[in-house]
Amino acid sequence: MTIAKTKVSPIAVVIVSLFIFTNCLISYKDHPKILPLPSEEKTNDANFVYVLPTFPQVNLGGREALKNYFQNKTRFKNTVEGVDVPKTGYLVNVKVNYRSPSPEATVFLGISTLTATFLPAWSTQDGYDVQYLLYKDGKKVGTYDYHIFRNYAQWILFIPISWYNFETATEREVFERTTLKFFEDAKDHF
Repeated sequence: MTIAKTKVSPIAVVIVSLFIFTNCLISYKDHPKILPLPSEEKTNDANFVYVLPTFPQVNLGGREALKNYFQNKTRFKNTVEGVDVPKTGYLVNVKVNYRSPSPEATVFLGISTLTATFLPAWSTQDGYDVQYLLYKDGKKVGTYDYHIFRNYAQWILFIPISWYNFETATEREVFERTTLKFFEDAKDHF
């Protein structure tokens, strides 16, 4: 028995990819698109350790945004990824929980996907619950909780307006902004 090899055309791959990625619209509630956040001047000599989670679903840039922010945009000179709470300095342990769409939205998303998005579907309840646990000099000093809500819609008729995704914040931008908010809220500990 011989197995026939099929050759996938690069053009077919491009067409399928464009179809998949251009018929959905994604935006984040309360997070308009902004310019990238600038880095702070490296002025703090304290040790700074951060713990990043494994994202519970497809990562669309959130983990990279967290790592980049902690590594490059904070004012700490000595920044490392790790898990051990330092005896002197700071540790920020980030926990990320994915919030699934409602059961009804999940059903419609499944039906829409099975019909190649000829039927529309949307979700307004999914997103992330992000928790920052802050330790200073070996002791826990605070817990900061943030909720990120995402609007998602898919329908074949969205292909002509898929440019809208370029006008909204990305997951990377939202996680970067949430981390900035954490540093603002926890400023009394730094």
